[in-house]
Amino acid sequence: MEAMILAAGKGTRLRPVTDYIPKPMVPLHGKPLLEWVMLYLLSYGITEYVIAISYLAEQIENYFGDGSRWGIKIEYGRGASPAGKAGEVWRCQDLLKDEERFLVVPGDTICHLNYREFMEFHDQQGGMVSVALSTQYRLEVGLAEVDSDSRITAFLEKTNLNRPVSTGPYLLEASIFSYIERFNPSRNEVDLPGDVFPVLLREGKQINGFVQDYDWWDIGRLNDYEALAHMPPQRAELILYGGGKHVTDASIF
Repeated sequence: MEAMILAAGKGTRLRPVTDYIPKPMVPLHGKPLLEWVMLYLLSYGITEYVIAISYLAEQIENYFGDGSRWGIKIEYGRGASPAGKAGEVWRCQDLLKDEERFLVVPGDTICHLNYREFMEFHDQQGGMVSVALSTQYRLEVGLAEVDSDSRITAFLEKTNLNRPVSTGPYLLEASIFSYIERFNPSRNEVDLPGDVFPVLLREGKQINGFVQDYDWWDIGRLNDYEALAHMPPQRAELILYGGGKHVTDASIF
């Protein structure tokens, strides 16, 4: 199985850092963010990658090359401008055409998802799409419970949402391409959850939700990036690489 990594965006939430480097290349404890994402996937035995690139793409391609430095294979899907999640998938279809299914992973998110269990879940459930969902999402605002007399009965400061939240990874069957094409992705930005998934649901196609209690970090915001960048190295490595304690079994993929 190939993993497609979304790395084409402009990273506007990380400006001014991303005025000069693409978001996947922002440095974190001696490595660019995208390398940490890839090392975590590699620890699960995933060795073939397609990276969707656009904004300042040459920096990503010059650093990672063909992947031989890590003992992996990397190919690139290029575009003049970002095309949205679904648009990037469609743009890379020639590189993914031999795959019955493939993994899609954001290039700006660290998540401690068990990819082996995610794949097994997708195979058992069937369906065109599986979405990785975590119950670990802490709100950045306080919640209040208000009764009918407008009196606050409880106040929860930055509590855990305790509902499944999409963290970015998807498992997609190759049949998804025909649905993306309906949106004319060569001319329009097309999103997966915003545009394509609602169509699948309306037409009765099966979308699975893999719910697991795992931690994840969106590095796309400046305050989150700075917090991780200034974290003690040992603690940061546990987050960025998940400790690297996975049992590699490439045969699963």
